[in-house]
Amino acid sequence: MKAEGNPDIIKQTFFIGKANNITLKEAYNLMSGRAVNKDLLNKEGQAYNAWVQMNFKETDKSGNYLLKQYHQNYGFDLAKELAKHPIKELADEKEKYRLLESLQKGNRQMVTLLKEGTEQKMFIEANPRFKSLNVYDTSMQRVYNQSLNEKGSQEQSAKQEVKKETNKQATDDDGGIAAPKQKRSRKKGQSIS
Repeated sequence: MKAEGNPDIIKQTFFIGKANNITLKEAYNLMSGRAVNKDLLNKEGQAYNAWVQMNFKETDKSGNYLLKQYHQNYGFDLAKELAKHPIKELADEKEKYRLLESLQKGNRQMVTLLKEGTEQKMFIEANPRFKSLNVYDTSMQRVYNQSLNEKGSQEQSAKQEVKKETNKQATDDDGGIAAPKQKRSRKKGQSIS
């Protein structure tokens, strides 16, 4: 299979019939670089839930890509992340459930964003590694999350303005030249033998 954005063919072996099954669709999504939410079993047979994502930089001795896991304690909550954005489908409980279920399987899902009184079709996918969503426009170009959430966008703009104003004041106070920040140096400990 060729991964999205990667011209090379990638191969991966997924085992069927074992405790931690990966479906064909989930395998496709994993090989496309997306994360899948799974109920897994540890070595002692205890069940736990985690997001699983392929690490394309490391392989095992058989040449299979290693799987990274982001457990519940990692702090990614898909429902809370979705609630941060003005997604029309979240208003209907059935649609919300379908959306959550689809994203947990690793799918890239089309949603309707309500922005400045208009509706925009976008595609989203879960990104547990960065505790966020990956968002794409209809031509599959990546869109940054800050521009989706009007409130977040306004807060970001306000922070940037405060930073600019602070830098301007520092420049004015120092006769037009801002003093460079001094780096802190750590004293190296000496060991006595």
